[in-house]
Amino acid sequence: MSTTGLRRTTIPAAPAVQALRRAPGWWTTVGGLLVALGCSLAAQVAISRLRIPFPTFAATAIAATLSAVVVAALVGIAASGRRAGAAAATLAVPGLLALLVTLWPGLLLQGTHYYLGGISIDQSFRTQALARYAATSALTDMNYLDLPSYYPAGWFWLGGRAAAVVGVPAWEFYKIWAILTLAVAAWAAFAAWRLVVSPARAVLVATATAIVGLGVSSAEPYAWLLIAPMPAVAVIAWGAIRADAHRRRGLALVATGVYLGVAAVTYSLHAGFFGVFVVLTALVPTLGRPARHVLPRIGRAAVVVVIGLLLALVVWAPFALAALGRGLPRSDAQRYLPYDGSVWTFPMLQPSSIGAMCLVGTLGIVLAWHSHARLSRPLAVLVLLVYAWFALTLPALLVGQTTLAFRLTPLVELVLVVAGVLTAAEAVLVAGARWRAVRWRALGGVLGVVVLAACAQGALSANDVAVQEAYSDPYPSTGAPAVGAFDPARVDSWAPQLVAAVDQLSGRPADATVVQGGPTQFYVEQPFHGFQQSTPHYANPLAQYEQRNAALRQWAGATDPADLLRRLDASPWPAPRAFLFGRGPDGTLTTTIVHDVFPRYPNVATETVAFPSRLFDSPAFARRDVGPWTVVVRR
Repeated sequence: MSTTGLRRTTIPAAPAVQALRRAPGWWTTVGGLLVALGCSLAAQVAISRLRIPFPTFAATAIAATLSAVVVAALVGIAASGRRAGAAAATLAVPGLLALLVTLWPGLLLQGTHYYLGGISIDQSFRTQALARYAATSALTDMNYLDLPSYYPAGWFWLGGRAAAVVGVPAWEFYKIWAILTLAVAAWAAFAAWRLVVSPARAVLVATATAIVGLGVSSAEPYAWLLIAPMPAVAVIAWGAIRADAHRRRGLALVATGVYLGVAAVTYSLHAGFFGVFVVLTALVPTLGRPARHVLPRIGRAAVVVVIGLLLALVVWAPFALAALGRGLPRSDAQRYLPYDGSVWTFPMLQPSSIGAMCLVGTLGIVLAWHSHARLSRPLAVLVLLVYAWFALTLPALLVGQTTLAFRLTPLVELVLVVAGVLTAAEAVLVAGARWRAVRWRALGGVLGVVVLAACAQGALSANDVAVQEAYSDPYPSTGAPAVGAFDPARVDSWAPQLVAAVDQLSGRPADATVVQGGPTQFYVEQPFHGFQQSTPHYANPLAQYEQRNAALRQWAGATDPADLLRRLDASPWPAPRAFLFGRGPDGTLTTTIVHDVFPRYPNVATETVAFPSRLFDSPAFARRDVGPWTVVVRR
């Protein structure tokens, strides 16, 4: 077999977009999605019936063994050559990938209803968003009453609606939905890569993608849903926009535009990043081609962007209209700079199996720059664009913002691992053609199983903080965590009692009641609206966060109950009907407000606002002490 033949196997001689004409039938693609969903659900149900104590490494042992078997099956399908492209394999691979990504989080979280991270930190607003859309189909803000959604609602809306249909509390359904999303992401990666490389290599790349996702992005599954297929979509977009002569580019442009639109309704940072990639794809010059070729490419890129923008309006239109009418204040969402966002990421230097694959991928991209240009160049541009995103942090800091580049580090690792897999597969074929006495295919298969299984074992650990939080955070329904008993010393253990008190004292439906203060569990157990979001970085810019903080201070300075009532009635926003106060040592009732202190880390500071107890000594208010809390409800 000639080297030329090998190259044609790896990268089709025609532009990548023409692979769409050779794509598997739509029924196998859709069937693969259904198989992935079914296998993940079946595995989750089976795992839920186990009784694994915590803490333990028993779940790790089970996951490691079963995942190694699944990896071996996937590599075996890839090693079967042409049979990897059969309809049966096209349906089986998504099911195996779904099992792979379900086993690790499913088994490690078997004893808790929470997903990774419990309901702490970022998971607090994610769970609140899912709970909001379980209570309503309207694109409302997850916290504030009478405001449209600002955070892209696509993934949360679908999950919330699904939770409502099956009748599972949203905070419990979050775990089910997140694991299902990992399965769908693995299917999406497989389906996309089948349009770019041979079916056998698509299996290997999708397996590696699924494993990388478990380690770097499982805590943010809706982000991984976009990142997992992004390298393959980038290759398709590169061919569709830059190829100057072929008959069927339209389907590829539309598919890329749909991907961009899905990104826009799911995760705005990733949508913006991929939009920049699309523009660069059109603008990057080609040696030996006249400049006039750039204009048609710009037109093709514009088609992709327009399709993406039109789809984005499905979710963003209500907020855009409201912002046009009210004006858009500054958003604090990008005013966050953790250590991971301040230093550049170099996964190819990590002393691990993933790091070794990234190093091989880095070398492969460089060495294949000319011989496999249609694949190596778009992957290289993706990686370089992430590093440019990191570099832009410096000028962004000068204007009080960041680029949130650390959210893109999973993409760098994924692209380099994918390149490493493809480079290794190519090396096996080249070696087999030159040294026929050695069984290179068998050797490559064994090494593939060993490396991929090792990577899977290092993805998640029972010792991870996110796993510990899933078992230690109190449930909204009982106040007790998955492991242990109700702890009255924890203020977030009292959510069910707080919900009952507000319900009894107000007599109003939760979705029509604005509440100030309280733990996140309170807002996900019932769909109450918060007067203030827990932190400005999750808050809707239209909510006027600091002005609301000032209003709370002003209300605390009222002279008597009548004055307080007048000030509440004069509020430019829906005023709280209920307050969940802490109790100060001097008898005052306290609530905590949060301020943005970027670029400090942590990027928020808290302030205690004390309300004199006498302000609520009026028949207009009802009061009840609930553990460490005092509930005050306006009648």
